[in-house]
Amino acid sequence: MKYFLYFSLVMLLASCATMNKEECEVADWRAVGYQHGAKGQSATAFENYQKDCSKHQIKADFSAFKQGHQQGIDEYCIYERGMELGRAGANYNNQCPSSRYERFEDGYFAGLIRYCTYDKGYELGARGAAVNANCPHEDFRDFSAGYADGYVRFEMAQEIRELEESLHGIDHQMQLELDLIADSEALIVSDKSSASQRTQALEDIKLHRAALTDLERQHRKVEKQLARLQAQFNDN
Repeated sequence: MKYFLYFSLVMLLASCATMNKEECEVADWRAVGYQHGAKGQSATAFENYQKDCSKHQIKADFSAFKQGHQQGIDEYCIYERGMELGRAGANYNNQCPSSRYERFEDGYFAGLIRYCTYDKGYELGARGAAVNANCPHEDFRDFSAGYADGYVRFEMAQEIRELEESLHGIDHQMQLELDLIADSEALIVSDKSSASQRTQALEDIKLHRAALTDLERQHRKVEKQLARLQAQFNDN
């Protein structure tokens, strides 16, 4: 039970960068450093621990923390971990310098080869996501080509949405014009309308019908553009 509580405390400390007085009193600094290193994290968290513990007049042991951290880093920076990061397209973990962890670097670039494909580039481009800088153009031309093709599809999808919104707006304006025409026609046949009101209503109807004709022309034009673009989009 005591071991379980101790282990839980070590895991808790490694998951955050702050400590209270009790945690500072019982901290195994080597174990805390190890947990950070085993996760590929830097040793900078120690600075926060040091500040927290100094508030309670408790000295944090950097030497023990550093030793544990290095042990954790040694266990983290292996070929398989590098492969895992590379296959995810993640950034290279600078806690694993290639001068010391050559196998980690080998794994990372082996993973990148599996990630930086045409299909992955196309997927990112089609979503409008930023290009992954971990797949440099000169080394992964298929990825770059896929991204460019996918981004063209993304732009087409955006243009389709804009045209659809434009059609919706035109439809709305057309309905407004029809409503205004109906109001003017009602005014003309109303017994309560004066001659001048009827005359003005006739003029208004002409204007609204002209506007409606123009809107119908715009609607047909946008419909053609939309149909053409949708056909291109579906062919890709």
